[in-house]
Amino acid sequence: MTAPFRFGLVATVRDRADWLALARRAEDLGFDSLLVPDNLDGVAPMLACAASASVTTSLTVGPYVLAAPLRTPGLVAAEAAALHLLADGRVEIGLGAGRPDSEAEAGRLGVPFGSPSERVGVLETTIAAVRERVPAARVTVAASGPRMLALAGRRADVVALGAPPLADEATLARMAGVVREAAGERADEVVLNMNLTAVGDDLPPWLTQRLGLTVESLRAADAAGLLSGSPAEMAATLQRRRDATGITYVCAGVDQAEKLAPVVDLLRGL
Repeated sequence: MTAPFRFGLVATVRDRADWLALARRAEDLGFDSLLVPDNLDGVAPMLACAASASVTTSLTVGPYVLAAPLRTPGLVAAEAAALHLLADGRVEIGLGAGRPDSEAEAGRLGVPFGSPSERVGVLETTIAAVRERVPAARVTVAASGPRMLALAGRRADVVALGAPPLADEATLARMAGVVREAAGERADEVVLNMNLTAVGDDLPPWLTQRLGLTVESLRAADAAGLLSGSPAEMAATLQRRRDATGITYVCAGVDQAEKLAPVVDLLRGL
């Protein structure tokens, strides 16, 4: 049975009033989730999620994703339990082994970052701690390499495919295949997620400034992270991609919300 589409927005907090208004707007536009990156210089994801849950009724909230090596498993589990309570169960606990900036953040916090193997071990222990403390929690694991994709396939409810911005659909399909193989008998239960780089013909300026990306470079690479065309064409692309890769959960940056909303409307419940 084909799983229905879900759509999420990824956003950081800059102002309390704007954040609460954004949560309400995301819900009104039909998005399923509002997710918060883990950034030491930003608002703590769990606090931001609790605030957004307090002004919505159906929106799922969660970190996207916590760098597990920066926290003890018990602390993550305790915060997950608190968020699960405050959000009335509308929670996705996103976890990962750390992004490129995480090692520097570990130094700022005075905690050991560990080797890749050690970080994966911490992540596995953290997943187990969250599941023990909050059995009903929905766990997302971000993964890119074969080892992490396999771990996510075995342990996660949602797997966020960490493909590079210029990755094409064939790359996503290969990553999804690793997840499904590791998931075994529960392969149909694991939700595959991707984060769009751009929606439409405009790229957020910060992506060009930070990563040197352009719409032209994304098109030249046939990048799956670029979703373009009319709302009907974009919806058709996502439906075809679901058939090809199994991806049913699509996220985008909050600056893409208004452009993606018509697609959400077309695919709601499908």
